[in-house]
Amino acid sequence: MKLTTFMLIALAVCFLAVSGMAALNDDLVSAWTFDDGSAKDQVGSNNGAFKNGAKAGAGKKGQGLVLANPKNPAAGKNTGQYVSIPSSKSLEQADGIFSVSLWVNVKKGGARDHSGMFFKGEKIGWGALFMVRAATTSPVNMTFGSCWAGAEGWFACDNSYKEGEWTHVAYVVDGKTATAYVNNKIPPSGQKNPRPIELPLLTFPKSPVVFGVGRAVGGTVGNDFWIDGTIDEIYLWNRALSKAEVASLSKGDAVT
Repeated sequence: MKLTTFMLIALAVCFLAVSGMAALNDDLVSAWTFDDGSAKDQVGSNNGAFKNGAKAGAGKKGQGLVLANPKNPAAGKNTGQYVSIPSSKSLEQADGIFSVSLWVNVKKGGARDHSGMFFKGEKIGWGALFMVRAATTSPVNMTFGSCWAGAEGWFACDNSYKEGEWTHVAYVVDGKTATAYVNNKIPPSGQKNPRPIELPLLTFPKSPVVFGVGRAVGGTVGNDFWIDGTIDEIYLWNRALSKAEVASLSKGDAVT
């Protein structure tokens, strides 16, 4: 009897463990892993394009998005390296329930003010002009947020990462709040993290999702700031990840 009970418990634990791993795929909209040398969406149809010499190279796992932007390009020239993905209904998350996960390794001196890791909108700030932003603002600071009518729901997370090392970033929106995680921690913010949101979110259907650039810094069109470094394992879900799932991702667990 005791042996049978033990075996049943062991089987249940194994089942839950396997189920937990499989659940990480649930409601996965897009996956940009760059392992095939392209910016193709590995699970959906939101295929990206390398711009201005951006390419696949050594990443966190396999290949990643390598952005060689040693000097921030001059305003208006759009000469920096980045990836662009045309907008689609699956990328427009007006209901405010979605999650983003990625790895980033910013070179020393490569984290510019409002350089977007994952960004969708007309401008990366200075008004209610983006659906989602996850960006560096300095060698140690990041900023996140989403917008709704008349409100720029941004929040800063200072002293949350370091240049020159791989950093896991997750942005989780559950319909009520937006939460930023950096290396499986919820860094404090003077604007609150988690940050309350209102619905519907603005989605900017004419604006692509971009990796590696923040548009119109300071509110000035053409004043775009670029990351110098590598971004990898970029995922988008149509649901809010749990804390346990974010922890799993931060350990490098596979999604697809």
